[in-house]
Amino acid sequence: MKLQKAILLTASILLASSGAPSAFAETAQTESASLAVPNATITVLYLNSNRIQSNGTMQTLSSSTIVKKGVTYVSLRSLAGFLNYKITYDATTKIVSAATDSIEARYRVHTKTFDVNGSQKTMSGEAYEDKGVLMVPLTSLTAAFAIPYKLDGDRINLSPVSPNTDSGSSTDTEIPPNEPPTAYFRTDKEQYRIGEPVAIYDESTDDENAITSREWVNNEPVFFEAGIVEIKLTVKDKHGLSSTYTKQIEVTSEVLYSREEYGKRIAPPGSSIAINEMVLSFDALPYTYTTEPYILFRTSGPESVNQEGILYRDTISGPTRLMAHHKNSLNTKARFYLIATNRNDTAVSIQIESAGLAGPSPHPEVTGRMAGARYLQSTLTGNERSNQQIEPGQSVAIFPQLGAAVAAPGDIISMNADLTSDGPIEYTMLMVRADQDPIAAMPSLPNLNPNEAIVRGTFADSTRVFTYDGIIGQKPERLPLTDNARDRFQEGMDGILNTVAINSGNYGVLYKITLNHVSPNTLIAFNPRGGRYFGSARVNQQVVDIKSSGSQQSATVLYRTKDQEEKVEIWLSPASGSNLPFALFFMPISEK
Repeated sequence: MKLQKAILLTASILLASSGAPSAFAETAQTESASLAVPNATITVLYLNSNRIQSNGTMQTLSSSTIVKKGVTYVSLRSLAGFLNYKITYDATTKIVSAATDSIEARYRVHTKTFDVNGSQKTMSGEAYEDKGVLMVPLTSLTAAFAIPYKLDGDRINLSPVSPNTDSGSSTDTEIPPNEPPTAYFRTDKEQYRIGEPVAIYDESTDDENAITSREWVNNEPVFFEAGIVEIKLTVKDKHGLSSTYTKQIEVTSEVLYSREEYGKRIAPPGSSIAINEMVLSFDALPYTYTTEPYILFRTSGPESVNQEGILYRDTISGPTRLMAHHKNSLNTKARFYLIATNRNDTAVSIQIESAGLAGPSPHPEVTGRMAGARYLQSTLTGNERSNQQIEPGQSVAIFPQLGAAVAAPGDIISMNADLTSDGPIEYTMLMVRADQDPIAAMPSLPNLNPNEAIVRGTFADSTRVFTYDGIIGQKPERLPLTDNARDRFQEGMDGILNTVAINSGNYGVLYKITLNHVSPNTLIAFNPRGGRYFGSARVNQQVVDIKSSGSQQSATVLYRTKDQEEKVEIWLSPASGSNLPFALFFMPISEK
């Protein structure tokens, strides 16, 4: 026998005592007008929400699905009607029933029992009335009508047998067709002041949990102009189906924070902010440093490589830092390699400590930033650590991820790494066509000259440690770096030409800055002084991206102290492909 196909709502639902129209009857009329009859094999309920999804369409129930004392409650009439069950109300007994052709479940408010085809059952919680809506435990419905369900985070997936199919058919065992995702978000408020933070919560869903992209319009943390703002989100699943949701908020003319004050107080780390102060007028911290004995192997000249050859070579023992930044200027694909050769009579062990590789990419500032960020991240995680033994007379391409990167014409690779060896190792950076064996080709490759204004060379003591015990943040202060005035450039040697090399910009140098006494409510920011800068910094245990258009009246937020004095540690290394010098500044945040 076919199950019932339509929602049948009894119009004569009355209050038991007075004969007046029941609140149940009023909501029943509303629900029957607003809910479409679904045919989907999966229906999605959302906890603490009145949303219900079917066939990729979001609709609303008369009352939110809510959790009380560990029990999930739903509107009986709304959900049962949505599932195409017949709904009736007996004013004499005060019983609401939901039925198919073969099953009838009967409920009454303020009881913990319900009746299924004449057999009394116990519910996990007591049925109650909320503004005229009968709320019952969801599990009483799923048990009565044998509805499979699964809790997935804040949503419940129901797989009911459709009333439009025979009860004996196999439709309920078929794999449901893919449904499009459902875009949805909410904001913490509907109205905001100028400069007031806006919180946006993405609650988009997909039946396979396979949303692959999210495209936002006006997804901003704050707005500085009054008016109506329309925020839009489009989500797409792995099958290419998409959904869009829009919402409007109002920004009033009342000002909470100006753009500059918001930047100082609220903008999260990594945010670019405008500053009105002249940073060079800030007092400079007395800059004295100690060093750690890392020897820098800087290979960035020539930056544009227009023939196969040796980019740089030198022999180093002990702690070593690699900084590489090159562009393939051949008319064919190429690869870059770092070859370690042991010219000793005994084996030498190399330990990789940390590394970050970026590219191939045609954007030098992007590869420089990403290589630096990955390098700093690896100093926290240790995920690049490895050991390798080089036998006497053996040459090995270390950092296999470097050799695996195929650079198209115009592509750039960048790499930062720390390693150490227990004996002398000859390091050779080279570029060959992508199909060449680098070790076989190495003996016949020419030494390339740094024919651009780009430095290569070997530089000692390439970790600079600055520890400051004074109090910071009681007034605006700055720490200028890479300026060749307070922070002098390194002097080293070109290992191929055997000439003096100056590490202009101190690229590859790692700055370890420890500030032992930073005052409460102090802003720490990065200020570019030489132009466009894309880099990163490790601040305490977090890596913060730095993206600056180069204006000296801008800065990137690195950190803010809270309501008590703090110790702050900052690690950073000048990013390849970016401009120098730069400064850190420290600014007290005034009371609101």
